[in-house]
Amino acid sequence: MAAGLVQLAAAAGRRRLGGQWAMIASGAISTLAGASFLAQAGGDDPSLRALAGYAFLGGVFFLVSALRLNRGRART
Repeated sequence: MAAGLVQLAAAAGRRRLGGQWAMIASGAISTLAGASFLAQAGGDDPSLRALAGYAFLGGVFFLVSALRLNRGRART
């Protein structure tokens, strides 16, 4: 959860670079997922299904950010 908040703050501060919307979304999702994982930790039947979905979406957002930032760097 804390990592998501840091990522969200860093991406918001660097929005002028372009391609940060994916990192902003990823940071927000990380924050929500962290809170969800904390809530599930006290339950009787924790599942890795939520973690797998979170990891997949995080990978997609990081890939999109990398591609967008690389494209912006190639233009300059």
